[in-house]
Amino acid sequence: MSTEADFGKDFTITSGMDHAKILADGTFELGMDQVTGSGAETFADYIFGKFDMQIKLNPTFAKSIVTAFYLNSKTEHHNEIDVEFLGDPGRNQYILSTNVFINGTGLREQQFAFWFDPSADFHNYTVIWSPKQIIWFIDGTPIRIFKKQNGTVTLPYPDNQSMKIQLSIWDGTAWTQQPVDWSQAPFKAWYRNYRTKACTLTGNATAISCQANATALLSKDLSIDAQTKMAEVQNNYMVYNYCNDQMKIFENTPLECAINTKIG
Repeated sequence: MSTEADFGKDFTITSGMDHAKILADGTFELGMDQVTGSGAETFADYIFGKFDMQIKLNPTFAKSIVTAFYLNSKTEHHNEIDVEFLGDPGRNQYILSTNVFINGTGLREQQFAFWFDPSADFHNYTVIWSPKQIIWFIDGTPIRIFKKQNGTVTLPYPDNQSMKIQLSIWDGTAWTQQPVDWSQAPFKAWYRNYRTKACTLTGNATAISCQANATALLSKDLSIDAQTKMAEVQNNYMVYNYCNDQMKIFENTPLECAINTKIG
């Protein structure tokens, strides 16, 4: 069953207490200035589920500022599924970065330009994390898929740790190698209508029972129409794909690239 979160009850502020607040309409606002950013996370831990969030970015282009909505196991060798919005100084626009960390290792990034202004209004961003695959969506359109299985070969996959939902806004200078324009501060991001259809590790729930339930609920393949829409997005808006960057970061092409690379 899908449930809508109450930010006041379901999330705890983890940083920047003075920069995070719930507005009168229930929207959750995170802010950042030159002193600190801010962040929050769910009290609950999840293993597999569908996670929806409507997000609106800072109204003026925020160079080198990162706004994030992601899952994180918060362990030494952590798993993570990223939806991050970067004010890309090279392109002078916001881009969406998706990534997967498995046992502490990332380097599975795909980036997308937007076909709309993500700061003009709220848009819905979705992650479906099942025992079989991870799918990212924007306003119901799939943009990326990351599968566990390639024929008979089982690939590295984040299915051995539960994760919290985390929200944050932070200084991405180390990522972009270009400084933030602090004259434009404070920077803000807004979150609302967070919905989950997920297995929470509470009560009698276990990772095994969660996997059984999630397999039935969340492991359906994309329809032909959805696959076509994803291919259109990847062909027209993907601006970076780690699978095509092996000369820079890999000695050998990652195994999953055979089934998780750009379509087209």
